[in-house]
Amino acid sequence: MKKTNLIFTMFLGAVLLSCSSDEPTTNPEPVPRLNITFIMDNEAERLDNLGNPVSVPEGNAAQDPDFEVLGLHFMGLYPDKFTPYDEGVTITSTATTGSGGATAIDFNSEVFLNEEINTFSIPLSYVASGTYEYFRASIGYQKYKIVYNLEGAETEIPDWPDGVDDNIDVDATVGSFLGYNTYIGNYTLDKLTVDVNGNKAQGYFGLETQGNINGFVLTQLTQGNAPQTTVPNPIDDTSPVPEGSCVVTGQFPSALVIPANASEDINIEVVISINQSFEWEDGNGNGKYEPLLGESVVDMGTRGVFPSVVD
Repeated sequence: MKKTNLIFTMFLGAVLLSCSSDEPTTNPEPVPRLNITFIMDNEAERLDNLGNPVSVPEGNAAQDPDFEVLGLHFMGLYPDKFTPYDEGVTITSTATTGSGGATAIDFNSEVFLNEEINTFSIPLSYVASGTYEYFRASIGYQKYKIVYNLEGAETEIPDWPDGVDDNIDVDATVGSFLGYNTYIGNYTLDKLTVDVNGNKAQGYFGLETQGNINGFVLTQLTQGNAPQTTVPNPIDDTSPVPEGSCVVTGQFPSALVIPANASEDINIEVVISINQSFEWEDGNGNGKYEPLLGESVVDMGTRGVFPSVVD
């Protein structure tokens, strides 16, 4: 599986100026901005919920997903490890809704980042000046490619052709929802659009496979729930996050300083670890994900967040 580094660019609050040909044009002074670029890295350290390095446990296996889309519900800055979760400085927080009953993240309102769009940007005048040691982000949605094996297709997939070996690796597109609760109208995987029109709790996912296997056209949609989502928070003992929120926490190597009346852009790079972040129960110990043999996904969370200030 190749290393996945997503570079995104997203600019909010852009102002379009139009002038008639009779009016002189002016070039306004550029507005200093806070630019936050996200990189999904399968070589970053793999952490547990408390921010400790951890390997894949015995009896499980894992792989690095090939990322396509990251959806964010919240981003915030925190002066120190004692700052409560709800007292940080909010950079952005997307809408919630009661359309599905209980309050939930509105999926359509999330900040979506992809291969062409990788940086969230806002004017620095919108962010309180100060010194910040920690960055937090609530990850609501992930879409990525994985590989799984079709072992078991002979009995589990209708019309599987006689004589065709089912020990075949195929690509699949996964859409996973990590927020505490998400209202979803629908979402699109590869070619299929999945209608939900309701709330889904943390861990819900859809998986689509499309392929032509010796003339057999395979179209497979699976929906399920991962029983756990790793949410690294190295300051859990002093500043816990709400249960089920998928708010990942990372410390700047040196504190971020946002001056009053800033005159230049400040650029932050946020590395999110996807090091073996797609994890399953490996029933036969062969290291292959074989859902048709009953192997279940156990974790789809990210494995650490590492923010830094860059030039």
